[in-house]
Amino acid sequence: MPASSRSPYQIIEVDPACTSDELRAAYRARARALHPDVSGMNDDGRSMAELNDAWRVLSDPASRLAYDQQVARPSDSPGPSSSSTHQPPDPPDPARQGQQSNVGRGAAPGQTSREAWAIGVQAQIRRLSEMAGRSATQTLLLRSPRAHRQVYDGLVGLIVEDLVVDTQARVRAARAAGAAPLDLGVAATLIGVRTVADRIRRQASLGVSTELLMTAELLDRMWDVLAHELPTVLEVALGSNPNVAKSLAR
Repeated sequence: MPASSRSPYQIIEVDPACTSDELRAAYRARARALHPDVSGMNDDGRSMAELNDAWRVLSDPASRLAYDQQVARPSDSPGPSSSSTHQPPDPPDPARQGQQSNVGRGAAPGQTSREAWAIGVQAQIRRLSEMAGRSATQTLLLRSPRAHRQVYDGLVGLIVEDLVVDTQARVRAARAAGAAPLDLGVAATLIGVRTVADRIRRQASLGVSTELLMTAELLDRMWDVLAHELPTVLEVALGSNPNVAKSLAR
């Protein structure tokens, strides 16, 4: 990440001992605060880029653990970027590394197989969402950009966090739609896309901001990227592309 005198925790404005939910909420708040429509900032997206770099370090449990262990080393000089009271999570148990590689990062000792499975599916949804978000951003930047890439990256980060919630419920809905086991991750992600799109439509009744329109465009494009992996009959069963950007433009 770019050189900065502030730690990732300070950039996101959260305590180093925060939970993952608190970290996610703080990131969402900062991303919205830094959006040009709100902040009026004209720094070519540097603040958003710094925020996204900090998020990449802390949003992944393994990356956050590595960072925490680095700043906690006795050889490191103390400073404002670390907290003397913060204790990093326990390092992973080598005996469980094989199991964790199968079910996704973040599985903890004592979890049931169902919980571990849910973590694995959630990790898959995150990976698929991030991939689709990058593809959607690239397409929109080439066709009709509304902001700098860093602003799109920030919006994709917010969308991804919306898509990784309610994993088990969305997987059940994907099964009900006829998704085969190998298609569950993609189908569950698309169900999340439709859920966020429906929320965007409700928000649009209060007015359509640039951020809302950009989010809608990203969602529609992400659907196309992901649905390409599924049989047409399953895409139709899932509801097809929400086309929320078109409905906002009417």
